[in-house]
Amino acid sequence: MYDQLHAFATRLSRYAAWLGGAMMLFAALMVSADVLARRLFGLTMGGSDEISGYLFAIATSLAFPYALLTRSNVRIDAAYALLHPHVRAALDLLAIICMALFSALVTWRAVLAVGETWNSGARAITPLQTPLIFPQSLWLTGWIALCLCALLVLWGVAAALLRGDLRRASELAGAMTQEEEIAAETGTITIAERKEA
Repeated sequence: MYDQLHAFATRLSRYAAWLGGAMMLFAALMVSADVLARRLFGLTMGGSDEISGYLFAIATSLAFPYALLTRSNVRIDAAYALLHPHVRAALDLLAIICMALFSALVTWRAVLAVGETWNSGARAITPLQTPLIFPQSLWLTGWIALCLCALLVLWGVAAALLRGDLRRASELAGAMTQEEEIAAETGTITIAERKEA
């Protein structure tokens, strides 16, 4: 059951990351068009910087769960590979606990911020006067997804360690090995995708 849930979360988070990438591309095109129009014709679209800021925040939060589930997040692992497997497993458990606590804290604060925005009907103090509930709600969605994915990975790592399965715990939360990084960069199948298939 866990593997299917992990595969489903990975697939869903991949779609969210693609959506975030599309948002970033749209923001880049919009800002480029605005700069060119201003330079060539003296016209401005107005609000492109504001909208691109919203899109950047939303796209970033949507990418976090995918980075976590595919272990693409940055880990300082200079000495990690030299450690005993039990020490690495303990560090992986500590890392995912910290990630779960951090994401829960940020998500809780984000929920409070969005609730305050909803209650006050806050708008951006810009010419667009964007109702802030829309970009903030989409941004919050990414944080909620990260929080749930961190709990999912924590569950998997804890269960694997209770069974004494250090390899499985490392597959879920350990730093990527050089071979795994090369496979990810060259486009060969990743561990997460192999389990998903």
